[in-house]
Amino acid sequence: MNSVPESGMWERYRRAEAMLYRNVKSLVFNLETTVHWLPDSSSFWYRSESASGGRFMLVDAPTGRQQQAFDHRGVAQALTEALGREILPSGLPFETFEFTSRGSRIRFKVDGRQWECGVYGSELAVLPDSAPTDARGSLSPSGRYEARIDAGNLVLFDHVRGSSTALTNDAQPSHGYGSSPEGRNSAVTDRLANREVPPRVVWSPDERYMLTHRLDERRVGMLHLYQGAPEGSLRPHIHSYRQALPGDAELPLAQLVVFEVETARHADLRWKPLASPFLTPIELEHVWWASGSDAVFFLDWDRDRRSVRLVSADPSTGECTVLVEEASETPIDLNAVYYGRPNVWVGRDRREIIWYSSRSGWGHLYLLDGAGDPIRQLTAGDWLVTDLVRVDEETRTALFMGTGREPSRDPYYHHLYSVSLDGGDPVLLTPEDAEHGEWPPFVDFSPDGQYFVDRYSRIDQPPRTVLRRSTGELVAQVTGTDVSPLLATGWRFPESFTARASDGETDLRGMIVLPHDFDPARRYPVIESIYPGPQATRTPRGFTDVVGESTRCLADLGFVVFTVDSRGTPGRSKAFLDAGYGRSGTAELLADHVAVLAQLAEERPYLDLDRVGIYGHSAGGYAAVRAMLEYPEVYRVGVASAGNHDQALTNVTWGERWIGPLPGPGWDTQANPTLAHNLQGKLLLVTGDLDDNVNPAATMQLVDALVAANRDFDLLVLPNRNHDFAGTWGTWNEDPYFTRRRWDYFVEHLMGEQPPRGYQVAAP
Repeated sequence: MNSVPESGMWERYRRAEAMLYRNVKSLVFNLETTVHWLPDSSSFWYRSESASGGRFMLVDAPTGRQQQAFDHRGVAQALTEALGREILPSGLPFETFEFTSRGSRIRFKVDGRQWECGVYGSELAVLPDSAPTDARGSLSPSGRYEARIDAGNLVLFDHVRGSSTALTNDAQPSHGYGSSPEGRNSAVTDRLANREVPPRVVWSPDERYMLTHRLDERRVGMLHLYQGAPEGSLRPHIHSYRQALPGDAELPLAQLVVFEVETARHADLRWKPLASPFLTPIELEHVWWASGSDAVFFLDWDRDRRSVRLVSADPSTGECTVLVEEASETPIDLNAVYYGRPNVWVGRDRREIIWYSSRSGWGHLYLLDGAGDPIRQLTAGDWLVTDLVRVDEETRTALFMGTGREPSRDPYYHHLYSVSLDGGDPVLLTPEDAEHGEWPPFVDFSPDGQYFVDRYSRIDQPPRTVLRRSTGELVAQVTGTDVSPLLATGWRFPESFTARASDGETDLRGMIVLPHDFDPARRYPVIESIYPGPQATRTPRGFTDVVGESTRCLADLGFVVFTVDSRGTPGRSKAFLDAGYGRSGTAELLADHVAVLAQLAEERPYLDLDRVGIYGHSAGGYAAVRAMLEYPEVYRVGVASAGNHDQALTNVTWGERWIGPLPGPGWDTQANPTLAHNLQGKLLLVTGDLDDNVNPAATMQLVDALVAANRDFDLLVLPNRNHDFAGTWGTWNEDPYFTRRRWDYFVEHLMGEQPPRGYQVAAP
């Protein structure tokens, strides 16, 4: 007999659905505050939210004083008359605008058309179809020039002269200009959506030159997707795309090319083509121009990423010079964030270079001379620089985000610092004990660098947005986040915890989420939400990331849910990250997760370790299965979606970056199918048939091994879904059917209750 009546479980499902991001976002005001600086740096505007509607506010930077950016009532009245429907001042039908005519008029889009009027609502008019945007091409800084792709060739449009010039005519299939590799995890998705990928180009500041690449994918191997239920057709479709796999001899190669705009002359940079199995150097921001447009810089990694070079090129001749080179026994990162912009800076006169290195065991900034020789180490210590935000050559100051420097704080909290290029200790500019900036962490500087806007929060503290001078002096609080409607529903804040890794020495950080009606006298089934890295952490640090989290939905069904970031993940020391190098077979140290679970149970007797489940998506799907296969006595129920169950079937920059060259150590034990015979618990495997990020073959090959091992499991194939059916960390845009099936699986097999029959999660 069920301990929870069906009507009671139905109500739990209703509450869990109410906690989906798309439902709770209307209960939180000013959750994300985007600021828009005016070009003269004197002020910025943002959109303020409240239960009564939205307002556009203008903030004076020197004083912090706020006022409405324009007359909302006047603009609403003008739109009401023009559109023939009532427009309220608190409900203007646009969320962004721009000032024109030196701030006396505003321009915005309503009903797909561009409008413009005075700041008091006068002279409202529809504008003609405007000038070009980046929807099809790549615009130069002034907007005069636009590069487009035509059958793999580049065409340059001059919107001042009204002319076009064919820059190339020698493109071939899979060997064209400015394209993005088909192994970019979205090639089929883009194709089916008729989404044109703009050409990948980098304009020189003076618009004299345009740099792009010619991408050669002709010899790259193919992968295929089988679409069994295409709309409007009984016949299945096959979608093919090129993607290099670990161990493949042939990779996509990008030859950098510089075009001179006025003459249409071009020259290949005199450097070998750069391996681009996932994204090109331009897409990764590994290529940039000198401020004087007389040089272009780029980064060249070896395939195994254990050596990297900073190269300077002369755009007029293509001649290249190596400025900095570094090698390591384990992979090198130039940013603590996977695929973050490299923390490299070259001064205007090219006499100084800031270089990021983990050679000391922690990621820090080093000042070099123009030849790459050391001048001084700018930052040092057992803490981490994450992002070089900006460099002010006038004051000789570097501003950067860092973690772990402030004692007794969460080592993952980001703070903004400044440090002099001439030496000295870093200066803390954001003192609050919280996570500062967004992810990737950044703050919004004024164009002249004299002010910045910082948004900070914690998982137990809603965001606050403040304005500061570049020296850190507080000017004003801009806005706070109102969560009172959310709290009125009974929503409870998650809790942070610290536990020891399986080595008994290393501190790990995590998050635990309790049901809204939590009773410490009860015993609760436990679910771990896992993402093992190695390129990202799972545990949120700021409040925005916990609103609408999948963990909250599951908790309100009656589970206790936790996350933890084990060794083998970023954000700490190089040794902490490198602990997982070549060890994907351990899903980045699953022993740490098991050790943390045991400690949590010692401190929290309400955790029932006889009922422990686990779920994850992508690398988390791999780890969820791995946990059930390596620790079947611990993890009894699992849901693994879009899992990359064999890293040999992933992108080169994933598999080889984190395991090493194939063949080599670590590869023979990392694939989940090799342990299929260990499965004891209840396992649900989920994949989308159009997943061009993690090919469904990864799941089907695991299915094949489970069948061969005579193991029972469940399989759900979602037709016409790509990799995104699980949303962002869970419920931001989850597929409703998948959401309900995951809930059902844990309710039935871990909680031991009957899921409500016929329950349907509403589509977004």
